[in-house]
Amino acid sequence: MKKIIFILLLLYISINLFGQTNTGKREFDEAIASGDMTLTANGNGSSTGMSIYGTVRNNTSNNIRIYVIIKNGIYLANSGEGQNMIATQIFLLSRQIEYFIEGDEYFIDFPGSSISSVVFAAFCADYERSNPSKSENFNVAPTPQKLKEISSTISRYMADNFDENLIIAAQLALWRSQGKSRMEIMKTFEFDDNDWNISNDIMNY
Repeated sequence: MKKIIFILLLLYISINLFGQTNTGKREFDEAIASGDMTLTANGNGSSTGMSIYGTVRNNTSNNIRIYVIIKNGIYLANSGEGQNMIATQIFLLSRQIEYFIEGDEYFIDFPGSSISSVVFAAFCADYERSNPSKSENFNVAPTPQKLKEISSTISRYMADNFDENLIIAAQLALWRSQGKSRMEIMKTFEFDDNDWNISNDIMNY
């Protein structure tokens, strides 16, 4: 397993209504399931963090407003032999990460009939497999039963601590929930005592 590749991008925060009708804020997986949006996604060589790039097509004529926080997380199934992933946040991706704020809610806008670049905060769900490559594609699939609880917990913890960098701790929590020990994880993944302690907090949240 390769070391984590995590590029910290500047955050651009603004409000832009695009002059189109908004249909209310929606969950990403619901918009995909309904057919109103279509996702094409692939890996970027990393196992953790901003590790899945994609494009989202808005199949409607209206602006679709999507929560950045993916409630309960979503399972991204790999078309190849690399890791499947759990994604907990979605951001627009231009020259930097973009999202909008309204009160205590974080969201992104997809103008009607548009195709937008996105990046997911996502985590490896298969420790033994290789990191997802650019040639491996992903689709939204049902979350395996054994991952549902930890996926939801990680999403909720990250939502309640949005401004904290929890990428490494969240990955540790996911692997630990699958029975991986500290000694086993540290052979291939860099972390410190603080990350480990926060992963405890996540698992007990």
